Amino acid sequence: MAGGKETPRQKMIGMMYLVLTALLALNVSDQVLNAFKLVNDGLEKTTTNFSQKNEITYSAFESAMKNNAGKTKPYYDKALLAKKYCEELNKHLAGLKKELIEMGGGIEEETKDIVDRKNLDAAAELMLTRGKGPELKKKIQTTRKNLLDLVDPKDRKTFNLNLDAQDPPPGGEGGLNQSWESANFEGIPLTAAVTLISKLQNDVMNAESDIASYLLKSIDAADFKFDQLNAVVVAPTSYVLVGQQYEADVFLTASSSTQSPEIIVGGRALPIEEGKGKYKVVPTSENAAVKWGGFINVKSPDGSVKPYKFEAEYQVAKPTAVVSADKMNVVYIGVPNPISVSAPGVPKDKIKVRASQGQLSGSNGKYELFLPAGSNTGTTSISVLGELKPGESKTLGAVEYRIKRIPQPVAKFANITGGSLSSSRIKAERGIFAELENFDFDLKFNVTKFQLIVFKKGQDPRIISGTGPAFSQDMIDAMSSLSSKDKIIFDDITAKGPDGVPNRLSAIVITVQ
Repeated sequence: MAGGKETPRQKMIGMMYLVLTALLALNVSDQVLNAFKLVNDGLEKTTTNFSQKNEITYSAFESAMKNNAGKTKPYYDKALLAKKYCEELNKHLAGLKKELIEMGGGIEEETKDIVDRKNLDAAAELMLTRGKGPELKKKIQTTRKNLLDLVDPKDRKTFNLNLDAQDPPPGGEGGLNQSWESANFEGIPLTAAVTLISKLQNDVMNAESDIASYLLKSIDAADFKFDQLNAVVVAPTSYVLVGQQYEADVFLTASSSTQSPEIIVGGRALPIEEGKGKYKVVPTSENAAVKWGGFINVKSPDGSVKPYKFEAEYQVAKPTAVVSADKMNVVYIGVPNPISVSAPGVPKDKIKVRASQGQLSGSNGKYELFLPAGSNTGTTSISVLGELKPGESKTLGAVEYRIKRIPQPVAKFANITGGSLSSSRIKAERGIFAELENFDFDLKFNVTKFQLIVFKKGQDPRIISGTGPAFSQDMIDAMSSLSSKDKIIFDDITAKGPDGVPNRLSAIVITVQ
């Protein structure tokens, strides 16, 4: 059973929390408290990601209910129970976090952190003196039991849930036995206690995700196995006239990338790619309605072949004008955006192109649209005019493009955004850089400033500020003596791209192997 696995990001955040808690025994410095705030922000972001993932799982349940309610309902009911248990515990944790923040004077507007974040008594006062800790431990253990009761008995022993609240093993520090609440909330600053609550909220969402995913997979092991979901729009026609109603069905489909069904159209089998048949045809003349169809032969789990009939229709018409972006359906501020324009029946040298916003250059069907820095986001309209007769031009069509700013780049060190590296690899690097990921334009971003925070065992964190992407000699010296388990954080990173707009980038956290 694969329940309870942590992502690399979760493992890194958990490790940082342990390291920072250990550092508290040495010195409650502002740098350490800032690092707790950084970890807490990361936990809250991960919790949000889990929430979005869970919503996708419940949507899959609702789809399954429409297809076969009788088979799906028992598992869906259990999934809703898991959601209820976790929502109740999350609500209780949110209430505790609110109380702790209020005990610390609330959130400071400038720093976005707790006003009295160094307070070493508030967490113990609420969780131990007022008895909220034992109450929380009981709720966590009860929720864990309720969740595991939703798992098939044969799978429970191997089903691992991160959500737990066990007392530390007996004979701990000083030979004393500690309770779970004492070990976690006694003698720690307020910001660390809030971070721990965020970690528990993260564990709750992770547990809900594990249970819901397990139940979804358990609906029927004998059913067809699909590993790809796709949004599909099916319309009776893709060509309509002005004043004619357009209608379409929008739904979610599933396919298998490992099973290749036989798809027959017109007596011949279609080529299959990742479980999908590829039907291709080149029309040679206009046609109001071209009907086609065939059969999909699918082998069921019991070995029999089931045929599924399908029919489709499309229209063939001559377009009046075509405008398309070469790389994307949007245009970006500060870069030349390639635009291709054509109008069948009109020579390219007789076509004129205009933009409602931005500067167009080029000719013969190939243009570039440039939106200077300071341009407003929104839309720009590309209009196409054709000279159908000498001295007589007619508007052939217009297309609107969304205007966006260049996406946020990602800061990297040694080509990674965070994780673990050997000390020798760290020493070999001479700076950090920023790059755009999954973006079609080849744009360069320059790091203009950043901070290096060095955490060495037994020493106060050291902060060194720098300008530009390269390390200063102080930074190189500070990283020259790193040893295993030490940490470095690159924070307050700013980079500029071709549009000249400064971008504040996410921090990079590196642990020395």
